[in-house]
Amino acid sequence: MARGIDHVIHLVRDLDAAASTYEKLGFLVSSRNKHPFGTHNRIVQLDGSYIEILEVAEPEKIQGEGGPTSFAHFHRDFLARNGEGLSGLVLASSDAHADKAAFDKAGFGGFPVFDFGRMGKRPDGSEAELAFSLSFLREPDSADVMTFVVQHKHPENFWFKELQAHPNGASRVSCATFTAESPTDHQYFLQAWTGIRDPRSTSLGVTAETPRGDIQITEPRPFEDAFGAKPPVSKGLRFSAVTFGGNAEKIRQAVSKSGIAAQERHGRLVIHAHGAVLSFEAG
Repeated sequence: MARGIDHVIHLVRDLDAAASTYEKLGFLVSSRNKHPFGTHNRIVQLDGSYIEILEVAEPEKIQGEGGPTSFAHFHRDFLARNGEGLSGLVLASSDAHADKAAFDKAGFGGFPVFDFGRMGKRPDGSEAELAFSLSFLREPDSADVMTFVVQHKHPENFWFKELQAHPNGASRVSCATFTAESPTDHQYFLQAWTGIRDPRSTSLGVTAETPRGDIQITEPRPFEDAFGAKPPVSKGLRFSAVTFGGNAEKIRQAVSKSGIAAQERHGRLVIHAHGAVLSFEAG
């Protein structure tokens, strides 16, 4: 079964400052949520996917040595090593345990399913119980990106149309772009992660067209041409840009009104903010 994009993780040093940037760009941003393991987030919810703006707010709560699938340890160490930026991409799961078995069989898994919950807030301000099951997979040579799938246990308490009506007209994550020196080296990992057997291959890289947004792996040079900046440098895969789609006219107006510098690149408006490349379809 093909897995679409569930959410993008944008790791920042100052959660409220980053949320303010998103608000200037015309997004609705949630209030602060707290995880029991020391990270805090604020969420930009779209139709079927969302942006998790993440801060390591209470590092003293991060205990022990951690491991390759420890959310808090990974993001603390990513921030120390790389600074702010796009640190992870999460796909949607209908059965985290079945996905674990598939990842194990493909040779990219071997990690336990992680269950956790927290309280969230509905648009009316009332509290609601949230619970998630996470199934991880990892490509050994790609240490600077977190990849997993998530099963929402109480989706009725998470997704709300009221939170998706952004003044800037953005409605979806249309593409998550990774960079690598040799994109085809990561094709089998992409197949296992997305459940798509035949990603589309071109001279620029490989693309999995998922039910909710494309996942693209491209070389550094075409990335620079597309987004007007060199991608971050890491061994293996690196999550380098996220592109939003929606009402192009509203998007163009909102970006212009924001006062944040943007480049016009091949029908996209591209912004560099808090270590990330944020791109908007505006053609």
